[in-house]
Amino acid sequence: MRVMAGWVLVAAVLSGCGAGGDGVDDPDSSPTANAALEQQREDVRAAAAELVTGAIGALGGRSSHTGGGFDGCASAGVDEFGSFRYRASGRVDVGPGAVRPYLDALGPVLTAAGFDEPALRERPGGQTLQAERDGVSAAFSELPGNGDYVLVNLQGPCVEVPESDRDTWLRRQDPTPYL
Repeated sequence: MRVMAGWVLVAAVLSGCGAGGDGVDDPDSSPTANAALEQQREDVRAAAAELVTGAIGALGGRSSHTGGGFDGCASAGVDEFGSFRYRASGRVDVGPGAVRPYLDALGPVLTAAGFDEPALRERPGGQTLQAERDGVSAAFSELPGNGDYVLVNLQGPCVEVPESDRDTWLRRQDPTPYL
């Protein structure tokens, strides 16, 4: 019996079983994409915290709903994506002394955080102030008819992910708030 077990082990080693290169995708087969998405998560969360803190400094009030997660970018089929990015969002309920339009006070917050010169854009029900920094897109949105708050949204660039890792990124949860 021991002889048979020894031969099975020798055959397994000689065939390369378990040693990689066997056509089975290793979950860590994309260290570059995985590392890029992990770094993007850290960068976007740090920028979001900086912008929310800056918005509170400019408008008073407090933050809420500060969170984020990974989203698919380019569809590769039904419930399948070929690339992913990290998104963060939040809300700043402005203080009683803040004056509309709130976005006027937030342009300097974006530039102080190292973002490009912000651009004001119309959106349904309000306006958005958008800017970019090192591939991260940030936006403050004001919706005057909906209350005294400002929305904050950031996202990183799309990162191609090998097919073997797509399901992992699609189902990944990131429940912790960034602030």
